[in-house]
Amino acid sequence: MPRHRITQADVAAMAGVSQATVSFVLNDSTPAGVRISEETRLRVLDAIRITGYSANPVAQRLAGGRNQILGVFTYEATFPRGGRDFYGPFLVGIEHAAETLGIDILLFTSARVEDGRRRLTRDGWQRLGIADGCLLLGQHEDRGELQHLLDTNYPFVFIGRRGSDGGRLPYVGADYAAATTRAVARLCEGGHERIGYVGPRGTDQPTLDRVDGYRAALKARGLVPRFVEAEDPDQCAAEILDLRLSAVLVAPEHDPDALVAALGDRGVGVPDDVSVLLLGQPHHRRPGATKWSGFTIPREEMGARALLLLSRLVASDGPAPSELHQLLDCTDVEGATVGPAST
Repeated sequence: MPRHRITQADVAAMAGVSQATVSFVLNDSTPAGVRISEETRLRVLDAIRITGYSANPVAQRLAGGRNQILGVFTYEATFPRGGRDFYGPFLVGIEHAAETLGIDILLFTSARVEDGRRRLTRDGWQRLGIADGCLLLGQHEDRGELQHLLDTNYPFVFIGRRGSDGGRLPYVGADYAAATTRAVARLCEGGHERIGYVGPRGTDQPTLDRVDGYRAALKARGLVPRFVEAEDPDQCAAEILDLRLSAVLVAPEHDPDALVAALGDRGVGVPDDVSVLLLGQPHHRRPGATKWSGFTIPREEMGARALLLLSRLVASDGPAPSELHQLLDCTDVEGATVGPAST
């Protein structure tokens, strides 16, 4: 359902003060003879933050949902650096869907990236009021910020599967767990039994889904999971040999070319001695890229589907509950880095 446009009256009601008091606090000035205590001022500012009220009249007008503007906010830097272009395909899909729907896209970039992450807190809440709704994407989201958006009924869709209390958080994601399960099955069909997982054991949702798929697939076959978490390629290669792995699933955060080179320095060939299967496109792309076996993530389709879902959340005829959580199939890639287990 469409969200209610927040007014000064709403802020006043939440703070338990008059609308005039809200105006005085916003303008940071009071008429002669009027005194506003620090406690009252802080209560008004807190109500403004919670409701997401914007004092900018242009932003208020746009937030009414009449200007067909949707936002995009990324928790990490958006544009590629050093050959990394993780967000590009998402943005391509978003742009195509926006053109089809006749919607303008506003990319929120004013929040500084600190320690590799952006935050919506502070001025970010008011900036979101410029748009009718917003797409969010990134590996390092702030769960508190997402809960705030849910609590204030601000229309948003996360690109990537995310959980929330009561399952209220709308998302369009990739089915990493199913794709990883298929990857393990492919290796098992080639006779592999000592299959390792190379990658960080982080708490981000894609990693959790991949690890769940890996564990479940091995458990179903009575096999033991083995994890290689080192970031350094040489150390990874050494651990692969120490564990006597015949195949490895490599998370996209790792540089697979560097890993293969480190294995080669130890006289281990791919795929003759060790099969390598990527769990998604590598974050580090190199010229003359290897034809990696694994699967690809439908990033363009995720971007397009997420924008379509967001547009329906903003509209009066919102989507059915079953459409709020969408998982798209990943595409398996034959590649040239998986072979039969050596005897």
